[in-house]
Amino acid sequence: NYRGPFAIMTVLFFMWGFMTVFNDILIPRFKEPFTLDYYHAMFVQLAFFGAYFIGSLFYFIISAAAGDPIAKIGYKNGVVIGLLIAAAGSALFWPAAAEISYGLFLAGLFVVGLGFAMLQIAANPYVTILGPERTASSRLNLAQAFNSLGTTIGPLIGGYLIFEYFAKTGAHGAESVKIPYLTFCIIFLVLAVVFFVIRLPHVGEGKVEPGMGALKYPHVVLGVLAIFMYVGGEVSVGSSIINFLGQPSVAGLSPVEASKYVSLFWGGMLIGRFMGAV
Repeated sequence: NYRGPFAIMTVLFFMWGFMTVFNDILIPRFKEPFTLDYYHAMFVQLAFFGAYFIGSLFYFIISAAAGDPIAKIGYKNGVVIGLLIAAAGSALFWPAAAEISYGLFLAGLFVVGLGFAMLQIAANPYVTILGPERTASSRLNLAQAFNSLGTTIGPLIGGYLIFEYFAKTGAHGAESVKIPYLTFCIIFLVLAVVFFVIRLPHVGEGKVEPGMGALKYPHVVLGVLAIFMYVGGEVSVGSSIINFLGQPSVAGLSPVEASKYVSLFWGGMLIGRFMGAV
C-alpha cells in the first residue's frame, strides 16, 4: 500500500510550489529598495531557474558518465539532500537582509533553486513508481495539483506578509522577506528530519547504467523543448503580472491586490491538473 508514502510526497510538491511563487512577489518588492529596472529585477527568476538548469545539467553529466546518482543513494536520501540545500539557501536571506545586498539575495535564491532541482529529480520519478504503471501519469498529475495548490495560496499569504504585515512594522523592503524565508528554512529542516526517519518503500532503485538514458529517443528531446517553452511562458506571466497590474494606465492595483490575480492565474493551473489526474 503506497497511499501513505504518496501522501507524504505530496507535501513536498505543495511546499516547493508555495515557495516558488514567492519569486513573483520578490520581483516588485526588491525593485523599489534596490532601485532596479525591470531587467535587473528579473534576475530573481534568472538566479532561481538558472540553478534548475545548472543543477540538472551537472546531474545529467554525472549520470551519463557514471550512472544515475539517485540509483546509488536512493530516492529518500535524494529528497533529504534537496531539502537541506533548500534550507541553506533560505537561511542566506537573513544575512542578505542584514547587509541589504541584492547579490546575496540572488545567491540565496540560486541555492534554493539547486535544492528544488534535486527535489524534483528525486520526487517526480518516485511518485510515478509508487503504484501500478497504468496509473502513473494520474498520480503525477495529482501530485502536481498539490504543487499548483501551493502556487495558488502562496501569493495570497506572501503578498499579505511582505507587502502589508511586515511593511507596517517599518521594515526596509529587503528586510520584509527575512522572517518568511527563515520560516521556510525551519520547515525544510523539519521535513528533512521527517523524511530521514520515516520508512519509505525502496522501489525502482539499484540500476546504475551510464549513458544518455531516455534522451536517446527523439520524442523525449522534443518533450524537453516543449517543457522549456511552456515553463518560460508560465514564469514570464507570473513574474510580470504584479508590476503590470500596478501600472496606472492598466489597473493601478496595489501589490497586495495584484497578488490576488496571481493566485487566480495559478488557480487555473490547479484546476487543470486536478482534471488531468481524474
